[in-house]
Amino acid sequence: MPKPQGSCGSTKMKILAIIDQHSNSEREAYGYDIWKTMKDQFHIYLNDNDIGNVYHHLNDLCSLNYVCRAGDDGRCCYYKITEEGLAMRPKYEQYIAIMKADPRT
Repeated sequence: MPKPQGSCGSTKMKILAIIDQHSNSEREAYGYDIWKTMKDQFHIYLNDNDIGNVYHHLNDLCSLNYVCRAGDDGRCCYYKITEEGLAMRPKYEQYIAIMKADPRT
């Protein structure tokens, strides 16, 4: 059974964790980088065609006001976590711990 539109499952929580970590290390979180981290750290979206799914989740997170687009020059943009997104931190902290445990990050 599909989840309701606008719900926040584990994939969106992982994306929030990635953007949060990028922000904490003063790096910009571009869609491609988010997809690459999902692939490398969480072993999901392994096919190159799956990058579209990440952008779909990013659009949903923007609609929920958990992230916002920044640096949009019409060609590419990066994503920043909002106060509402940071309020979700207890739900995605477990994914931050996974990323911190990996020496590649």
